[in-house]
Amino acid sequence: MLPAWSDCNLKSLCQQIRSGLFLAHVRASTGGATSRDNCHPFVSGRWSFMHNGQIGCFPLIRRRHVDSLPDDIYAQMHGTTDSELIFLLMLAEGLDHDPHGATARAVARVLAAAERAGADPLKLTAAFSDGERLYAVRFSTMSHAPTLYAGNFRNRLGRCLVSEPFDRDGPEWQLIPPGSFVSASHDGVAVSAFEPAHHPAHALAG
Repeated sequence: MLPAWSDCNLKSLCQQIRSGLFLAHVRASTGGATSRDNCHPFVSGRWSFMHNGQIGCFPLIRRRHVDSLPDDIYAQMHGTTDSELIFLLMLAEGLDHDPHGATARAVARVLAAAERAGADPLKLTAAFSDGERLYAVRFSTMSHAPTLYAGNFRNRLGRCLVSEPFDRDGPEWQLIPPGSFVSASHDGVAVSAFEPAHHPAHALAG
């Protein structure tokens, strides 16, 4: 595996690919081996998911969450990262029908397990899409969550969600505040409050 900036084929590929909606992820790993199975975006059916952040106590809670996955979703696990597991938990919580609620319930499950293991921090800035609409969340149990910006291109139809502005003279950038859930489409960008959902069934699990 090569990082994007060392991949001599990337520029050629980008010149050939056209899409009305896409996800791109260039990050160093916070855990797990460097392999294709651990590379973002993670994909399930029509969903793609990528994550900036980490579960601080992931090795202590990974098995509990893996064992809780329904068989059909467990079968989709190929890697070893906290990012993929968060995505699978969201799928298990009903991502297809309720993106905001599924994300809140998945985060609640992670926090409940983390509290039992010692309450290490969770940092979650993630973007995901069903191929028609782009979603994102910015949340952290610490005072600062990894950043998230929404951008509108002035002279073209198009919007983007990014972890950091990549061209300060291009799109008009809006900083998304911590504790936010974002839904973006051709019609605009909607930002709503985000907090983990109360999930007593999982909070009481052994």
